[in-house]
Amino acid sequence: MFCDKPHVNTLTSLLLAHGLHDAVVCPGSRNAVIIHNLHEADFNLYPVTDERSAAFIAIGLWLAIRRPIIVCVTSGSALLNLLPGVAEAAFRRIPLFIISADRPAQWIGQLDGQTLPQHGALQSYASAWTLPELTPSDTAEHHWYCNRVANEALSTLSKQEGPVHLNVPISEPLFSFSVPQLPVERIIHTYHPLALCDIPEHLQQIILQAKAPLLVIGQYEDTPLQDLQKLKSLGWKVFAENISNHAEFSDGLPTTSHDVIVHIGGAFVNKDIKLLLRRQQPVIIRIDDTNEMPDTFCHLAYKLRIPVPTAVNWLSHLCTAGTPQVAVSPSNHSLATLFHSQKCSFVALFLGNSTAVRWAERHISRHRLAEHTYCNRGTNGIEGCLSVAAGYSLATKHLVLCILGDLSFFYDANALWNVRLCANLRIMLLNNGHGGIFSKLPGLAQSPALTDYIAASHPFTAKGIAASFDCTYLSQTSSDLTADFDCFLEKLMEVSSERPVVMEIFVEDENY
Repeated sequence: MFCDKPHVNTLTSLLLAHGLHDAVVCPGSRNAVIIHNLHEADFNLYPVTDERSAAFIAIGLWLAIRRPIIVCVTSGSALLNLLPGVAEAAFRRIPLFIISADRPAQWIGQLDGQTLPQHGALQSYASAWTLPELTPSDTAEHHWYCNRVANEALSTLSKQEGPVHLNVPISEPLFSFSVPQLPVERIIHTYHPLALCDIPEHLQQIILQAKAPLLVIGQYEDTPLQDLQKLKSLGWKVFAENISNHAEFSDGLPTTSHDVIVHIGGAFVNKDIKLLLRRQQPVIIRIDDTNEMPDTFCHLAYKLRIPVPTAVNWLSHLCTAGTPQVAVSPSNHSLATLFHSQKCSFVALFLGNSTAVRWAERHISRHRLAEHTYCNRGTNGIEGCLSVAAGYSLATKHLVLCILGDLSFFYDANALWNVRLCANLRIMLLNNGHGGIFSKLPGLAQSPALTDYIAASHPFTAKGIAASFDCTYLSQTSSDLTADFDCFLEKLMEVSSERPVVMEIFVEDENY
């Protein structure tokens, strides 16, 4: 059974329709109905308790499986804790779909718990949408609006230009699960082909098989279109107003139903054309070269992001030839095939920022260790270094190695607060008791504040943290890390464990 919130059920149905299957979910009451629906719909769920780690875990998952990852959080400050991870994903153009449950907007500023402005909270790093809340008594227009917003947010994600944030207000009562199945929702597919032959074959077939195609031209002020007469000779009807600057091609207001409608241009003066086409059930294809998705006739099925003159010329050639142009896909090798062919020790190497990544650049050949090497260089921050590696390890059975410094490890130790993690995650913690990068900055050594206040000198170890999260713990000391590295790595690989393995190396090497 699914929840009785119509807008949450609409969203769940469209998540599936758009091909999302993987979700990092964080605990909470306001988002409980969303998590319930994802569970009932058989999504792959990855529970993460700490929101500060969740978006980084999702980045790691995406690196492993290369499909968009949902991150679902509850209302209030939970959303704000995602910001560093979302910023990292934004600069690396990683498609995370952030879903935040929200409380009714009227309670903002009323001293009500976990209630704060959530729409646009991630605005600098994620495009922002708010899903309208529905009730069972809402009209068809309300449902159309909800469907359109969810489709627009998901279509934005499909462009793979970075994270998308969808805020979902949910009013009380919250917990009623009485809907036997999800609604069948309209899907709006969006395509931004790099070449005309990349336009999907099934869409070309829809156009070719149309018995009564119609080209509708709204306000159009650019270069005159050259191929309209040719389209008309191929059986197309055209509706174009004076402000389209192509009225001489118009056949007037349609008198019959049309099965395929291509919509170009801007606004219309004639209200009758909008009402007429909204009453019909055509396949509508919107074409322009923007990210916008106007659903003027309420039946939009496809959005093609290409220049209008190019599109009209393509339509005339397509209909003349009578056969679709199909791109030839390059051959693909799976990650597992590459992994085995390279005979690498690890499927992925993750490097912490600052000193760790610089040391690895000087002393480690990535081809000897792992098929892929990753680092959070989107923002170059130390947060989330371990979480990204942990997320990747959840999506593979192969060994994953994470090498990072002490500050990065302690900052992100809650990455290990995850019952799903297992022995394939191996962590090499390089502990030199402070932020090593600061001692290498010219002139900074002259500051008496360096040791205690700038470089964050400390006496702490990871032994207790490893025990708290039921990880196997190993300890080593090194005065020449480069010379000792191979031996340490062999020990780290060979140790038997059911949970992640942490090898803490106390580095006495001043050149590290």
